[in-house]
Amino acid sequence: MGLTLAPNGDLVVASNDSINPDPNQPSELVEFTSQGGFVREFSIGPNIDGPFGIVAAAFSAVNDLAFVNDNNNTLSIWRFAE
Repeated sequence: MGLTLAPNGDLVVASNDSINPDPNQPSELVEFTSQGGFVREFSIGPNIDGPFGIVAAAFSAVNDLAFVNDNNNTLSIWRFAE
């Protein structure tokens, strides 16, 4: 349950849909273009209700994407170089 604007202008959603769960994608981060086009999805775990909050930040030539996994009480930070 979260939404952030990535440095490239895309929107990244933390999706933890326990009401209409997809057994193939129970906990995922989903990226969309600013026009609403699907880009990709990333699974972060095998159980529903995992991703809870999300934030993106750009520092110089490095982009960070941080999210909370509510299932195992962790904060993950993914770092991407430009």
